[in-house]
Amino acid sequence: MPQPGVQDLFSSELDRTPLSKKQQAVLKASLALFADQGFASTSTLDIAKAAGVSEGTVFKRFKTKEGLLRAILGPFLRGVLPIAAGDFMNRLARAHAPHFKDLLAFAVRDRVEFVMQNRSEMKVFIQEMVKDPNLLADLTTQLNQLITSALGPLFKQYQDAGELVAWEPMRIVRYITGTILSYLLPNVVMSAAPLDIDQVCQDSFEFLLLGLTPRPQ
Repeated sequence: MPQPGVQDLFSSELDRTPLSKKQQAVLKASLALFADQGFASTSTLDIAKAAGVSEGTVFKRFKTKEGLLRAILGPFLRGVLPIAAGDFMNRLARAHAPHFKDLLAFAVRDRVEFVMQNRSEMKVFIQEMVKDPNLLADLTTQLNQLITSALGPLFKQYQDAGELVAWEPMRIVRYITGTILSYLLPNVVMSAAPLDIDQVCQDSFEFLLLGLTPRPQ
């Protein structure tokens, strides 16, 4: 089953807000334009035209371009990324991986493909996360309970089988996430060049499997 894209999740999250349809259109256009041509290169007039509203409508609710960016980040933190994480947890549960190495291979490819399929939109959030690390801390706090409840039992079966280090779930997830992001961040934020997904997945998998497999006693 195809994964829901960031634009679709963002649109769904906006539908749950009290924003008017015009205001939602402004935020959807802002995300699309910031992703496509960058924050600095996008004007409020560009956004108004793309949203089919007057520039005055943009200023009335969101005041400035920075205000638009903050209004985008809210739904990202409250809905888009948590929902994407929940979908990922469900995909892991359905993977039916007999061994930890099978689960790890699935997880690495799934996340790399998700980021690259939503490369432009993720760039908007990642750039702000680099500027303000508190965004990542807030997201981690939100996801901590979800990760622990969803992955705790799954990881335990591999730990009981001696295939996974006896770390708490969040520590394992941070290790995996940090490794994948170390490959993706330079490519997503600083480059538009194609990425060799197969090579990134293989390198990440080999490194992580070595680090997460218990050492012989």
